[in-house]
Amino acid sequence: IMIGGIPHLVFSQLLNPGSMFPPTFEVCVYSLADSVTRQRQLRWQILSVGALMLLGAAGMSHWMAGRLSVPVERLAVDSARNVVRREQAEAALEQTSVELERSMRFSADTSHQLKTPITVLRAGLEELRLRPGMCETAQEEIGSLIYQTAKLSSMVHDLLLLSRLDAGRLELNLVDVDLTQLIDSLADDLSAVPSAPDFDVEVDVPRDLRVRGEKRYMAMILQNLIENAWKYNHAGGTIAITAHEEGSMLALCVGNTGPGIPSDAQAHVFERFHRASVGENVPGHGLGLNIARELALLHGGDLRLIRSDSEWTEFEVTFQRADTSAAS
Repeated sequence: IMIGGIPHLVFSQLLNPGSMFPPTFEVCVYSLADSVTRQRQLRWQILSVGALMLLGAAGMSHWMAGRLSVPVERLAVDSARNVVRREQAEAALEQTSVELERSMRFSADTSHQLKTPITVLRAGLEELRLRPGMCETAQEEIGSLIYQTAKLSSMVHDLLLLSRLDAGRLELNLVDVDLTQLIDSLADDLSAVPSAPDFDVEVDVPRDLRVRGEKRYMAMILQNLIENAWKYNHAGGTIAITAHEEGSMLALCVGNTGPGIPSDAQAHVFERFHRASVGENVPGHGLGLNIARELALLHGGDLRLIRSDSEWTEFEVTFQRADTSAAS
């Protein structure tokens, strides 16, 4: 109840219930002025603390937003720079691609144009060597020139093949190839070379071993490996040709005795025109292994050097097995 404008709490209790005397009540009146005052103080404290917390949260959020906006702004700047750099890189890549295509076209055109004059030059030298009255010394010199034209013709052929490989224009006609027969044929050709040193050729290849590929290019890969094993060998040495299956692939290894490839040159052995110091006096122009590896990759295989030291050098080339290719 309100008494004098101040709220009070009234409490009443019957003291003699069931008595024959008149009912007696205890009535207590409590002032709520202090409670109202404390309630108002508490309300203002809550409102003040809430307001301070809101102000603090607003200030903190503003500070955090400022801190977080710095990396975002930096990211936006970096992104814009990256876009510019990417556009520059794409332009440089496009220019490089154009220059590379122009270079490959020039190499192909040059190689193609050189084939005819080299053929004419060789034919003229052959005719000149057969002329009557030609002394033996002149014939030997002309024979040396003919040999150089043969080397030049081989290099032009390799450059033309490389230009087609680089341009992605070399198409394969994949068939089942009898690898055993191919190896036997190349080994026989090697033994028939008049100037070949006295060494043993060991062939450990299963009969009727068939792989998937184009025969002329596979012969080029094997011929390069076998000829290298012959050229970098020594009298009384050994050439070993072995083969084993590795899942869906077939691995062919060609090893030989000889001086080996220097350790610092082994990482560069498949680079174009690279020739280690051990091969400075050996005929060749440093394109064979590069071409052989490119052709192996084109056939879905690979060519790698697995060992080379002072006693033994061995290369491994992998091909797809014919039966697995047919089944898939």
